[in-house]
Amino acid sequence: MKKATFSALAILMATGLTVTVDAQARERGVNERQQQQRERTTAGVRSGQITRPEARQLNRESRGIERKEQAFRSDGNFSRSERREVNRDLDRHGRHVQQSRHDRDRQGWHGGRDWGHQRGFNQGHQARGTSGIDRMQSRQQAQIRQGIRNGSLTPHEARRLATEQRQIAGLERRYRADGVLTRDERRDLRGELQDANRHIYNQSHDDDRRFGR
Repeated sequence: MKKATFSALAILMATGLTVTVDAQARERGVNERQQQQRERTTAGVRSGQITRPEARQLNRESRGIERKEQAFRSDGNFSRSERREVNRDLDRHGRHVQQSRHDRDRQGWHGGRDWGHQRGFNQGHQARGTSGIDRMQSRQQAQIRQGIRNGSLTPHEARRLATEQRQIAGLERRYRADGVLTRDERRDLRGELQDANRHIYNQSHDDDRRFGR
């Protein structure tokens, strides 16, 4: 009996150690990817492959991912689905870094397409994309308010969702700071809002209720 108990304890300890090691490895994976992408952006600027405007945009995107990660960790739990979402954001950011390093734009030379020309092109395509983003934001905020009223969202869930909305609004303000909302920036905002929409739906349809727990 003692031998069996000892064996079971040993298995539990080994399993717990494996889980801890796996969690640490996943933690390092996210942090290492963030660091690597920052280093690739810096290296691209030094080599002239990435222009200053491109670097500013890439750095804004990187900071947005970091803020999302911090929001996810704010309740002390960085879940598997949250980690998967951050990794998807890092996948997208990695593609943007790669594209910036291998397009035809170079520091001091733009191959006939200067920043002003691109700016005009983007401005010509802003209105439609901007109105869609505004509608998504307004609809999601209304859904959160409705969830609070009907009790499908707990106060904790509502605060977390509202924090995510403020972060998306802050990201949009930073993107608009130079007077232009580029196609890539609109795409990023739509991606963030799609994630937020899924979070609102999931939280509104889980088993937690304001008066149920």
